[in-house]
Amino acid sequence: MKQIGRKIYYEMATGNVLVDTGERVGSVVETTLEQDFEAYRALKDRVPETVGCLQLDFGQDADKFSQYLYRIDPKTKAILWDLTPPAAPLEQVKKAKIDFLNTECFKAIHAGFLSTSTSHTFRFNEEDQANFNQQSTLFLLKPELTDTQWKTEDAGIVTLTKAQFIDVVFEAGQYKQQHIEKYWTLKGKVEAATTKEEVDQINW
Repeated sequence: MKQIGRKIYYEMATGNVLVDTGERVGSVVETTLEQDFEAYRALKDRVPETVGCLQLDFGQDADKFSQYLYRIDPKTKAILWDLTPPAAPLEQVKKAKIDFLNTECFKAIHAGFLSTSTSHTFRFNEEDQANFNQQSTLFLLKPELTDTQWKTEDAGIVTLTKAQFIDVVFEAGQYKQQHIEKYWTLKGKVEAATTKEEVDQINW
């Protein structure tokens, strides 16, 4: 699943933020500056040469975006945080908190899991998930395959029988689903919150 960090468009003369695209996850694609100037009303009538753009990594400063207002230093392009509470309108706080929870959910999933059936620890980032899916498909397409070599975090390369591998895949699915369900539960609490203080108390 692709992850795209937020882009911040700001007035080069003042540093005031015009558009914060937020973070995006899933079936998403990178957009060009030209596409953004067409898509966002706040940019449409601006002269491009007067607008700066700051591209952040996915998850960068997610905790701060959930709490504080900010502007951009036009000279250094650094984010200047307003640390004086109250930080931001409730809806902005909620959006930033949901972005933060989404990032933490992916971090938790990618950190890997302990398989109770094998007593081994397995990585589970995007590449690992694709590899699990590929091997599962191979076992389905080639019934004559009886085992596979697989890298673990605690014991290096180990041999897993088809049955063992299926158990690990099942555990991996449960592991991922548990974290996704946790995210949806916390997201629901954020959406139901009526004050910034309630949102601040919701953490991963």
